[in-house]
Amino acid sequence: MAKDFNVQESFGKLAERLMTLAATDLPAPVEKAIRDAYERETVTAAKEQLSTILKNIELSRKTCSSICQDPGIPVFNLSIGSRFPLEFDIRAVLTDAMAKVTAGVPLRQNICHPLTKKNTRNNTGRSIPWVYYDYLPGADYIELTALLKGGGSGFRSMVFSLAPTAPRVESIRKIILDHVAMAGGIPCPPTVVGVGLGGTPDIALKIAFDQLTRTPVGSHNPDPDMAELERQLTESINKTGIGTMGLGGDTTALAVHLDYCFSHMATHPVAIAFSCWPNRFSKARMYADGRVEWLTHPKEETR
Repeated sequence: MAKDFNVQESFGKLAERLMTLAATDLPAPVEKAIRDAYERETVTAAKEQLSTILKNIELSRKTCSSICQDPGIPVFNLSIGSRFPLEFDIRAVLTDAMAKVTAGVPLRQNICHPLTKKNTRNNTGRSIPWVYYDYLPGADYIELTALLKGGGSGFRSMVFSLAPTAPRVESIRKIILDHVAMAGGIPCPPTVVGVGLGGTPDIALKIAFDQLTRTPVGSHNPDPDMAELERQLTESINKTGIGTMGLGGDTTALAVHLDYCFSHMATHPVAIAFSCWPNRFSKARMYADGRVEWLTHPKEETR
C-alpha cells in the first residue's frame, strides 16, 4: 500500500467524483447509442429531439452542470474485495460525498421525508443515498458505482407474476410489450429496458435494474435464448412508434437487456426497469495500493 494512501479520504474523494460524473457526464456507450439512434431516425420531430439531447449531453459535460433538472434518487453499488482494507463508516462517507456533490454541481434538492416532506436540502436522508453491498472473495479492490435514478423512469418499473402454466416466451414478451406501451413517453425515451426473470419479486427487480448499466448498450446476454429474446423485444418495442420523449419515432428502446436467476417451480417473476435517456452512472475500482481503474469515463485516469 502506498505510504501516503489514506483509504477513507481517497474513498470519499472517489465517491464524490463518481457521483459528479453520473450527474454531468453521460458514459460514452450510452451517448454512442443515442447518437446512433439520431443517425438512423427518419421522423423529423424525433430527429430534432435527439439533436437537442446530444447538444444537452455536450453542454452538461463542458460546463460540469446537471444533465437533467431532476437528479432523481442517489444510489451507490459497492462491491468489497475481501483483501481491501475498508474499515470505516462507509455510509457516513458516501452521505458526505452526496452532500458535497449536491452543493458543488449544484443539484436540485429532491430528497424529503415521505410523510412530512421535510427536505434536508442536500439530497441525503434516512438510508439515502441508498447503498447496495456485494462481496468479492479474494479481490484486492473495491468496485463503486454511482447512479442517479430518475423519477419518471424508475417509478414506471414493475414486477409481474407469470402463471406457472403460461407459455414461457410468449407470455414474457406480452408482459414486457404491454408494460412498455403503458409507460409510453413517461420514462423519457429512448430508454434502456432492463428485464429480470426468476427468483422472488425483489430479486427479479434488482436484476432488472442492474441491466440498465450493462455496457456496451445493446450487448447481448451470453445465454443464446436470452440474447434472441433481447433482439426480438428491442425490434418489437421500436415498432410501437412511441419514439423519443413519446413524440413518435423509430427508437423507443436503445436496447433491451435481460438477465435471470433460477426460480421456484411455482412462481415466475418478470421484472421490468427503465432508464431515462440520461442513463446516469459511473463506475471505478480502487485497489489496495491506492490505484484507481476507471470502468466508465476512462479519461479520468489522465486527470
